[in-house]
Amino acid sequence: MNLVDQLLKADVKKADELETATYQSRKLAKLLGVEGKVDITIREIKSRRVNDLVAYQVDKKGNMDFSKSFDAKLMMCIEGIVDPDLTDKDLQKHFGCTSAKELCEKIFGSEINEISDKISILCGLNGDQEDEIKN
Repeated sequence: MNLVDQLLKADVKKADELETATYQSRKLAKLLGVEGKVDITIREIKSRRVNDLVAYQVDKKGNMDFSKSFDAKLMMCIEGIVDPDLTDKDLQKHFGCTSAKELCEKIFGSEINEISDKISILCGLNGDQEDEIKN
């Protein structure tokens, strides 16, 4: 049986499923007054949107604009964090924030880079891919 035959027998719904995982947040645990870490749910972001987030960091000349890097990571977190829902207006208001970006930065702070990296891995963006293709 060739690959086309196998694909014709595959469950089509699986093609739209986004991978999920948990991230253990020390910062959120501290905020909640809990010992250790608190699990948050993260998920893969669709490829087209990831491309948009990466492109956001590139200027008109094709150079990386590192001043936009942190905002891109915040957007990656907002779209990739499922629980807590950072777009919840009541949650934003409770923390005195006017946007999901502001809330994300307030409650996760220095963990934003790490969370964004974990979401990127779920999206298939990691350095191991280059090695797999070469081998």
